Amino acid sequence: MQATMSTLLQPAQKERMTAAVRVRTSCRAYAGDLAPAQTAQLAYHAGRYALPGARLRLVPLPENASTNITGCRAAVAVLVDGDSWLHRLNAGAIGEAFVLEATAMGLGTCWVGGSFRREAVRDVAAPGETLLALIAVGPPATPLTAPATRQRMAPEHLCQGNWRQWPEQLIRAATLVQQAPSGMNQQPWSLLIARGGGFAVDAPVHSALDAGIAILHAELALTTPHTWRFSDAPGAPLATAVADDRMI
Repeated sequence: MQATMSTLLQPAQKERMTAAVRVRTSCRAYAGDLAPAQTAQLAYHAGRYALPGARLRLVPLPENASTNITGCRAAVAVLVDGDSWLHRLNAGAIGEAFVLEATAMGLGTCWVGGSFRREAVRDVAAPGETLLALIAVGPPATPLTAPATRQRMAPEHLCQGNWRQWPEQLIRAATLVQQAPSGMNQQPWSLLIARGGGFAVDAPVHSALDAGIAILHAELALTTPHTWRFSDAPGAPLATAVADDRMI
């Protein structure tokens, strides 16, 4: 059975990834090749994380494939079927799951959107697929450490309403989303408690990839059984985690 957003991660994975959030940063300088065991483990993670319309593929990264990355020999291709916004959202979520797994292994990662030569990786997508992004991955030139500061919006700017009065689980979710990466660090989302009590992540449809990354971070904090619902209807949040008869 194919995973859904709410069944993608098991508790042990959530614990491991939550710890990795603290030290994850965009790594642009790498120390060369992966060890064979690392390659095998990364290929396993790339294969295990899939959601409808989105998949990951570990591929070699040719020299000079990216203008912003040095010393990296491998990347994960983030692929979607067609151009559905929901597929892009799913791609963001599984790509970030891979990033946090690699971080937990002590490896560097970096989302690479437009700054790579597509001709260098033109054969990675199957017919009908779109290559959305690459995720560079490899041994970092310097060991991973938690950054002293992050260029992020304060929770007060990301959350609608008085987020400090939210249930503890939702405060944790907001805190983890606040640390999520996004294109140009724009964090194009807002967080709220939706009508009916669900935790919601809202973002423009054109920012669905970034929204998927944010949702993955929120999912790390959600322990109450729930289901994610998605909508591009005017006035509705892009994604809402809902449970029967209770707030999550």
